[in-house]
Amino acid sequence: MAIHLYKTSTPSTRNGAVDSQVKSNPRNNLIYGQHHCGKGRNARGIITVRHRGEVISVYTVK
Repeated sequence: MAIHLYKTSTPSTRNGAVDSQVKSNPRNNLIYGQHHCGKGRNARGIITVRHRGEVISVYTVK
């Protein structure tokens, strides 16, 4: 089992190393995408749940 060390091109890969066994058999939560659920947003990213916060009026009467 060889360990692959990354070059220090970015701060995140400076201390990174990957085992060859991990590359051949990765964990399922690392190779599949996440479900886009929660926080009450639709596909456009607009909040669609109740109690969204108060809308501030642009025009004020003095």
